[in-house]
Amino acid sequence: MDKNSLNRDDYFQVEIQNLSGMADHRHDYSPSLGQMTDKPLFGVSKWRDRVVNTSFAVLTSLIVSVTVISAFIFPHWPPLVLNVFFAVCISLMCMSHITLIHWYNEGGVDPKFRILIYFNTVLILLFCVCANCYYHL
Repeated sequence: MDKNSLNRDDYFQVEIQNLSGMADHRHDYSPSLGQMTDKPLFGVSKWRDRVVNTSFAVLTSLIVSVTVISAFIFPHWPPLVLNVFFAVCISLMCMSHITLIHWYNEGGVDPKFRILIYFNTVLILLFCVCANCYYHL
């Protein structure tokens, strides 16, 4: 054996030790137990990102709920067919949006689709505002 091959072997051995030391199996996903982990799916997860996502989810859920309920209550009972149609269309958009978010969280969609998720959220909010303006004005 020459001196260069010995150095390469030593180098690879040190790299393998470094990589094995970096693996922390306490944070792995366990599908059999259904436990989520602290390990982020795409890069480093930030507390600010979680707060933004949660606030968008709460705001959107609240406004969509108000819109769907308003479709059946306003202006009188029985509800107008056009109001119910708006509510059904917004609900179908929300179902496809929730599917996209689920695929993103599972890793089936590239991280660049996060911008599309935010865009769809804003679009759903705008449709809800338009529907509520139509119901109440």
